[in-house]
Amino acid sequence: MSTSQQSHPPSIDSARVESADSYLLTADEVAEILRVPRSWVYSHLSDLPTIRLGRYVRFKRSDVERFLENRGPCQ
Repeated sequence: MSTSQQSHPPSIDSARVESADSYLLTADEVAEILRVPRSWVYSHLSDLPTIRLGRYVRFKRSDVERFLENRGPCQ
């Protein structure tokens, strides 16, 4: 096989193409999206859709947006 035909793994830059779903948000980022203090995010972890990574908590942006849609106004 010639060098032009060899398969190469994707470069790091192309691997960084992130959709809104693949990038996990921190509590600080969720607080910024919701316009609430970070302490509010932590006190509502049982209500919010979370991903636990050991002692770390992360959020999928699409799950946070769905949470807002399902919650409705002034709840």
